[in-house]
Amino acid sequence: MERIVYELGGRAPAVVLTNDDRTQFKDALKKVNASKFANDIGITRTHLYSLISSHRMEFLRFRQLEQELGLSLLSYKDLILFLSQF
Repeated sequence: MERIVYELGGRAPAVVLTNDDRTQFKDALKKVNASKFANDIGITRTHLYSLISSHRMEFLRFRQLEQELGLSLLSYKDLILFLSQF
């Protein structure tokens, strides 16, 4: 399964979220104040949980959440597979 997808027509690359991604994001958010965290990255708490619950998340936002929460959810293989398309 491709983890990073890109649809032509102006859409940004997106990460297809797995159940494991959602679980790890939610577990990491339990360790911080989710409202403050969301505010610090410029979104609302509701939007944050909406992103985590979605099927896809824009790649740059995914990386931002991943880095801010100290996670590493995408593998090197996922990145190479995506970049090899171009």
